[in-house]
Amino acid sequence: MVDSDPILVERDGAVGRLVMNRPDKHNALRFDDLDVLVEALHGLEDDDEIKVIVLKGNGKSFCSGHDYNDAALSYGLEPGPDGRKPRRPSQRKRLARDRRLGENYKAFQYALKPVIAQVHGVCTGAGLYLVELVDLAVAADDTRFSHAEQRLGLAGNTWHLNSQILQYGPKRARELLLLGDDFDGPAAREMGLVNRSVPRADLERTVEDWAHRIAQHPRDALVTGRAMWQMAMDSLGGSDQFARGYVGHTLGTNLRFEDDEFNFLKERARTGTREAFASRQRHYTTD
Repeated sequence: MVDSDPILVERDGAVGRLVMNRPDKHNALRFDDLDVLVEALHGLEDDDEIKVIVLKGNGKSFCSGHDYNDAALSYGLEPGPDGRKPRRPSQRKRLARDRRLGENYKAFQYALKPVIAQVHGVCTGAGLYLVELVDLAVAADDTRFSHAEQRLGLAGNTWHLNSQILQYGPKRARELLLLGDDFDGPAAREMGLVNRSVPRADLERTVEDWAHRIAQHPRDALVTGRAMWQMAMDSLGGSDQFARGYVGHTLGTNLRFEDDEFNFLKERARTGTREAFASRQRHYTTD
């Protein structure tokens, strides 16, 4: 494990840390990075010295979601060296890729040990999914949360709707997914996404205090309590959507856009990724 690795693992007595480490990209996750993150999660689960896990990001942000350029390449949307778009992957290949993504998210909901998200900067898309799925979350007051990824053509089609509805309530969940608006740490605390919103200078200290307090529990108690939590969520239907979410994602990433609709892919091909995101922001907001 070297400092340039996209995922770093730290061990400090009973506390393990998973650190997303692409600070120049606001810790945007490539598909392979998420695979590595889950492998690292399992490694800490298997380490009997570790009682509690902290999930955080290096640099200015927690996680800005999936790396869109990597996603476009994975779904056959990037032109080849000759400038021609390759043949799109088959539905069977897309379903297999998306099922793997869904299983990666599910690994955090089904973690064997308590996981605390330490959130700052930008937290959107895949980054926000992780915060929604872990046990506890502490955010800096000025964190910028959003489900802006829904503006790429998903409009409420996502991996874990059941747990989002349980967390926010049905009306608020639909609002967050359909509008994709930014909200800050205090708002996240009010709607139940995070447990605490604190000044940025107090964030790490607060998370470390919580982690060490949780680590006072016996190992068996923490693992048993986590298993009971999972069964309670299952009884409420919290995990049912994972079995369907990957199908929805495959359909949602294979949309047909009409001429009068904002087409991010076409805009990206015309102006580049950065300007396409800016155009998307202008299209979906009025202020």
